[in-house]
Amino acid sequence: MSLGKGVKPLAFGVAALGLAAALPASVDAKNFTLRIGAGQAMKPLEPIFMANKHFVPTVKARVEKETGHKIRFIEAYGGTVAGPFDVLESVEKGLFDIGLWCACFEPTKGVHLAFHYFVPFVTDDPVLQDKITRKTYKQFPAWTGSLEKYNQKWLGAGTFSSYGLGTKFKWSKMSDLKGHKIAGAGPNLPWLKLSGATAVQTSLNEAYNSLQSGVYEGLVIFPTAWLGFKLNEPAKVFTVVGWGSTSLYQMTMNLNSYNKLPAEVRKIIDEESEVWMDKSAEESSRRFDASLKKLKETGSTIQYLPFEERAKMAAALGDWPKQNAKKFDGQGLPGTALMKAYLANAEAAGIKLPHKYDLD
Repeated sequence: MSLGKGVKPLAFGVAALGLAAALPASVDAKNFTLRIGAGQAMKPLEPIFMANKHFVPTVKARVEKETGHKIRFIEAYGGTVAGPFDVLESVEKGLFDIGLWCACFEPTKGVHLAFHYFVPFVTDDPVLQDKITRKTYKQFPAWTGSLEKYNQKWLGAGTFSSYGLGTKFKWSKMSDLKGHKIAGAGPNLPWLKLSGATAVQTSLNEAYNSLQSGVYEGLVIFPTAWLGFKLNEPAKVFTVVGWGSTSLYQMTMNLNSYNKLPAEVRKIIDEESEVWMDKSAEESSRRFDASLKKLKETGSTIQYLPFEERAKMAAALGDWPKQNAKKFDGQGLPGTALMKAYLANAEAAGIKLPHKYDLD
């Protein structure tokens, strides 16, 4: 995930939320306060943006209208309370009642919720990805239910648009990447290594200068972030590779906070987290198209990797998908079964997969 490490926690934010964390979630019999936050900025990332623009105001309005209770949210985004690597633990401890965090930042506790990385090249469409992922999770409740051991309830996952590759050079086939230094972050680095490129670990915070100075020549990234961080200035080519949309951004709730709420309030939170998933996918789709259009208008070359080349890049992953599925099996999770079901659900939704991964 090429999203950076966020802003370091600010002292006043910790103090303010620390004080709020010391208070009970229920102020009185009919008034409730919930603390919701994320380790990254709200506006650039669609799932956090839609939490602020839809989930929070809608839950607040519905609770007051439909239950007679009132609910107040304290919102803390942008790493003012917890950085992107610390939100899950902040929900576990109760510093946040509801947290938004990327599974890509949780290499032990939540990486299974980033399983899309291990079976890429499924769909570029966030709305369709959202649909097949939710169907798969309903088939395997233990997958998201595993977070209960960290004292939290999984509310949903926000879906991003498809990863692409921004570069300083034009390319049209996998073999063209050989010998070029291409940057990525965390779980997507094997995409590069197994495709023949020289993989470089990076973060968005250093990407502009690194591209400009030639530390590397390209970056695995969403077009929205490529444009937002002005990386189209030092590198003028963006390729829609087809690695695919991913349901990476999780919304979880502290179990103690959830269970303290009246049943009718919990019902509204459950329902609106489902709507939040829809809204996040729709916003990701809108921004994806708008970003590609803007990049083209401002002088970038937009390329689309042919289907047959996507097939070659998927095949180049070899046993890597199987290895990760078996790793999850060994952790007591239905890794192989879930990934098989996910791919079957994709085909049932009309998706033509460029490569059939061997997961047996």
